[in-house]
Amino acid sequence: MEPFQYRTDAAVPLLTLTSWEREFSYVVAGMSTRNRESLKNPNRCNYALHVGDDPELVIQQRQQLSQVLNFPFASWTSAEQVHGVRIQEVKAGDRGKGRESRQSAFAQTDGLITREPDILLASFYADCVPILYFCPDVKAVGVAHAGWRGTVGGIGPAMVRELVRMGARRERIRAAIAPSIGACCYEVDDRVASPVREMLPGDADAVLKPASAGKWMLDLRELNRRLLLTEGLEERYVSVTGWCTSCHPEYFHSHRRDRGRTGRMVAFIGLRKDE
Repeated sequence: MEPFQYRTDAAVPLLTLTSWEREFSYVVAGMSTRNRESLKNPNRCNYALHVGDDPELVIQQRQQLSQVLNFPFASWTSAEQVHGVRIQEVKAGDRGKGRESRQSAFAQTDGLITREPDILLASFYADCVPILYFCPDVKAVGVAHAGWRGTVGGIGPAMVRELVRMGARRERIRAAIAPSIGACCYEVDDRVASPVREMLPGDADAVLKPASAGKWMLDLRELNRRLLLTEGLEERYVSVTGWCTSCHPEYFHSHRRDRGRTGRMVAFIGLRKDE
C-alpha cells in the first residue's frame, strides 16, 4: 500500500504519511505537491529559497502550509542543504531557523532531528530522496535529504545512529522514503554507479540496471532502503513510496525532467505541542 496519501480536502495540495498519523496522533508527516498554477510558473508552488526564487511568494506558501498542518509558522525550521551528510539536532532555541531566509538556516546541513514539540522540520526536494524518521521510544523525529551523494555518503544510516545516541532502539525506529525520482527515470553514469557498487558489493544489480553503453538506471530509493535495513531497522518499519517525481508533472517538481527550471517540494515532520 502506498504510504503517502493525497489529501483532497486540504487547502494546500499535499501528501500525508497516513499510517504514522493514525497510529500516533501527535505526529505530522508528509510532503507537499504542486498546484495547477505551478505547471506554468514553478514559483507558484515552490517552498525553497534558492537564487531566482521569489522570497515573498515562497514565504507566503510556507505560511499557508503551516496553517493547513495546524503548526504556527514560527515553528518552521530548515537547513541549507548541500548534498552532504551533516546532521543537526534541533533544540528549542533553534526553532524557526531558516523560516524566512537561507542565511538563518542551519548551514551546510542535510539531516535534522528533534525531540522538541512544536518544531516543524522542513526539507526541500525536486528529485532527491527524502527520508522521514520517527521513534516513539524517545518521541524523536527527523528528516534526511538523500541525493546520490548523500546516499553513498551514508546519511540514511547516520540518522539512525544519531537517533540511537539519543536513546532510541533500532528495532523501534520507523523510516519512510518519500516521493523522489524512480529507477524508471534516473539514468546515471559510472561516476555515480561506481560508489554505489562499493556500497553493495556483490549485490549492486539489485539497484543498478544497464541502460546503454556506460549508463545505468539507479533505484536510489531501494538503495536507501537496503542501507537502512543493514543499519538494523526492521523491514516492517521501513516504508517506501511508489511515486516518481519525474513521471508525475501534475504532482511534483523534477529537476531532471524540467532541466533545472523547477521549484521545490517540502518534506515535513513534527511533533504537535498538544500531544
